[in-house]
Amino acid sequence: MGIIPIVNENDTVALEEIGIGDNDNLSASVAEMVDADLLVLFSDIDGLYDRDPHNDPNARLMPVVFDIDKVCGMAGGAVSRQGTGGMVTKLEAAKKAVNAGIHMVITNRDSIEHLYEILDGQQVGTLFVSKNFHPDEEEE
Repeated sequence: MGIIPIVNENDTVALEEIGIGDNDNLSASVAEMVDADLLVLFSDIDGLYDRDPHNDPNARLMPVVFDIDKVCGMAGGAVSRQGTGGMVTKLEAAKKAVNAGIHMVITNRDSIEHLYEILDGQQVGTLFVSKNFHPDEEEE
């Protein structure tokens, strides 16, 4: 439909019985329900790194992940009091998205321009490639 839904579970009004618990998994569930083409998650870092960039200045950004199962054990939990899951919940969301046939990107929240760059096809953050993607098949 050409729309970009913005998903945010408001912890001050969410009921415990129906709460998902974090925005990452909530957005992956919504993306699956609406058969989205792409899910973009914003973070306080540029994407998925091979090591925790908060603790290791030599950590390298992983620009593309083709196999979510190979990276699922790499993440730590939330690093701030405001966060409810950190990279762990982002990887859980990535697994849901790619298994549902949806590409997902994690990028830094510090610039709204990142969203426009992603929609323009530029490499920004970390792209998690959908399990349904076959690079040898032409797009319609």
